[in-house]
Amino acid sequence: MRSILGLLTVVLILAGCASTAPSAPGTSAFTGEVWTWDEQAGIITLRQGGQTIRVKAAPDQFRGLDLHSMRTVYGVLAGPAEIQTTMTPPVPLMAVGAPDEMNVNGRVTSIDPVGKVTIDTERGAVEVWVAQATSSVVKVGDQAVVKMRVQPMAPAPPGHSPASTTLDPAASPTSEPGEYAVVRGRLLEVDPSGRLTVESPRGPITVRVPPSGRYQTGTTVEVHTSVHPAR
Repeated sequence: MRSILGLLTVVLILAGCASTAPSAPGTSAFTGEVWTWDEQAGIITLRQGGQTIRVKAAPDQFRGLDLHSMRTVYGVLAGPAEIQTTMTPPVPLMAVGAPDEMNVNGRVTSIDPVGKVTIDTERGAVEVWVAQATSSVVKVGDQAVVKMRVQPMAPAPPGHSPASTTLDPAASPTSEPGEYAVVRGRLLEVDPSGRLTVESPRGPITVRVPPSGRYQTGTTVEVHTSVHPAR
């Protein structure tokens, strides 16, 4: 059994999993948390652990930037400078309302090297997180069971500290081998049939819920998934 945690808030959003390729000779790739940016000066500031770096980048590298998202940008290191302006910190979120749950059976059709599995089910394809392709408990061609739980999220009231989304091993169904993941992300697409496309650091995932009309594009949800070999 593996536990995988993906944590996205309303501003922790991956806007484009792949970065634009370097547009000029001499540029290098820099990966980190988007801290702030200044399009007029052509500077993107990234946070790498406890270090902040400033990257001089071409205009195309600013496309799709989101505060606090993980991003790879291409450019050259710029010297240190005082950041004159800051952006509002993310609003704490909390899950609200009853979750929607659905279990589906299907066949594993692909496993992406970044750790996403695609499973064809009787309700259409779903795409969720697993371990890396070489160590996943399910393999291409296997029959699998996918369990999905989706819950809307809303800003937490003042003074409220939302509970951590870290999977507690004691609370996880450790007796059942599987791939477990928790992802918080913005809804990119909502299909009336109940298919939801959600942003994640590994690229969009696709899950299903009973049709209800309660979800809207652009809102944030918390998604719990688990993938198990069919018995």
